[in-house]
Amino acid sequence: MLLFRLFTVSVLISMLGACGFQPLYYQDGERVSIRSDMRSVFIEPIEDRIGQELRINLKTTLNPTGANAEKKWNLKIVLTESTQKIALESTSFSTRANLIVTARVDLSSSISGSELSFSGKSKTISSYNIVDSDYADIVAERDAQSRAVVSLSNDIRRQLALWLRGVEG
Repeated sequence: MLLFRLFTVSVLISMLGACGFQPLYYQDGERVSIRSDMRSVFIEPIEDRIGQELRINLKTTLNPTGANAEKKWNLKIVLTESTQKIALESTSFSTRANLIVTARVDLSSSISGSELSFSGKSKTISSYNIVDSDYADIVAERDAQSRAVVSLSNDIRRQLALWLRGVEG
């Protein structure tokens, strides 16, 4: 049984190498640091409260130490937000909703001006319950927004890291 497990693991590892899989922070067996490039991204102000939360979260994830760095890139994000009622009672009263937030991401070089370097899109859906209390509805919707911000932030950071690695590599 142990021999079968070892064989299975070795086959899976060899298949990962064959499909072109490469770790994000390693290239040709050496550690590649894209953190300095991620620190050099300036995030332009984003409209609305959810945009402000996203900007703060992205600043924290792209530059966790808060170290000063020369800003080589300008990141512009435009958010669109919509709500979709999904669960209906027989009285046509909705009991559940989806908050759909889409971010359009444009990264341009701050050195060369307005030349667009990278463009992407990220979308997240966060669900919440609708109850009889107005206060509880507001709190649930804000919680859904906070969860959407974390999801968008992680996805945008991943997209930027992949693109910056391609520029460096």
